[in-house]
Amino acid sequence: MKVDNSQQHSLFRIPVHCILILVILMLQIPIIVSSDKLPSEMSQGAHYVRLKMYPKAVESFQFRLSKRPNDIDALFALANVYKLQDELELAIETIEKILSITYKKKNQINDRIAGLTHLLLSEIYCKQSKLDVAEVHAKAAVQRCSSVADTYYRLGYIYTHQAKFDDALSTFNQTLSLNPDFAEVYQWLGLIALMQDKPKEAITYYKTAIQKKPFIQSAYYNLAKAYRLVGDMESASMQLKLFQKMKDYYDRTYTIEGFLAEDPTNASLRMQLAKLHVEHENIVAAIATYNTVIRLNPKFAEGYDKLGRLYMELNSLQRAIPLFHKVLELEPNNVEAHVRLGWLYSQQDSDEKAISHLQMAIKIKPEHSLAYYGLAEIYAHQGHIDQAIEIYRHITKIAPTDRDAWTEMRRLERMKK
Repeated sequence: MKVDNSQQHSLFRIPVHCILILVILMLQIPIIVSSDKLPSEMSQGAHYVRLKMYPKAVESFQFRLSKRPNDIDALFALANVYKLQDELELAIETIEKILSITYKKKNQINDRIAGLTHLLLSEIYCKQSKLDVAEVHAKAAVQRCSSVADTYYRLGYIYTHQAKFDDALSTFNQTLSLNPDFAEVYQWLGLIALMQDKPKEAITYYKTAIQKKPFIQSAYYNLAKAYRLVGDMESASMQLKLFQKMKDYYDRTYTIEGFLAEDPTNASLRMQLAKLHVEHENIVAAIATYNTVIRLNPKFAEGYDKLGRLYMELNSLQRAIPLFHKVLELEPNNVEAHVRLGWLYSQQDSDEKAISHLQMAIKIKPEHSLAYYGLAEIYAHQGHIDQAIEIYRHITKIAPTDRDAWTEMRRLERMKK
């Protein structure tokens, strides 16, 4: 939805409908022991991780450890960053410190921490293709964190790579019993079905994986393969086209993120990335990207504006309103922000606020017909038919070819008679 000359009347005429699918996608560093207010070093370190500024994150966590050498949260976060940097030996060395601390003082909390640490260690050994060692740590993670779906997932992943398919299927089913929406599990179940010459089962699994997480490109490719095996070439061709579309999306995303690694605070690049996410309906990623832009550039009005528009598309009006107020705080004469706030408040039956913003828009830009439309509709809704007619008449003067204004004016005149 845009407020521009080509679609200017639609904002106040047609309710906004959410047609985009939200996908749960969280990118954050795991903090084992939760707290409402993290120490500044931890908060700053997590911030750097989100921006993929890993050296800065390492500095933050190491500074925390210089004051509290046995801080498990900081050690776990540091190990994660080392893993993300492929500094795997440093990650393992850091994890061994955590295990040493947790096994010295055995209790329920430390047992869970040890389990999550074994899980992290298992992931690292998987990256090193040391599956036997990874299996030992995955089993330890399951034993100590039996209620955490990721521990079973990691063990199922290992079993699949070891071709222990019966064990993998059993473990993946345990994963789904804890988290039925674990999209990656359905991918592996699809792969196992393909390897066992069960393409119809594979199709069901891959379709479920895509439904739960539409942005995994390999799922489309493997689904196409499964369709080919059952002789459905039309569906296979369609899935290959979707795969190519998704691959193009990821290639373009990867390119922008590569530039951002060199220039993390570049607002223009992040806005391009957010736009790319929106184009492919990866809305959670788009929202996260806009929020990062705002966090890095708190006086960047366009960031607030784009995020506010996106929330309007999602019909999340309460979240959109403060963003447009922030735009006006930075740019008091931003006409579009006033018009959007006029529409938003009109949807909440806050007519006085809506009228105030629409009148301000007209004061700044007297020829802005959409603001007049908003006022006319509010007055008509309030029963002030004469006022609404006068506004539509004014629109016909500033835009004589505006058929909608003529139509509405005549409709209200007939209603009045």
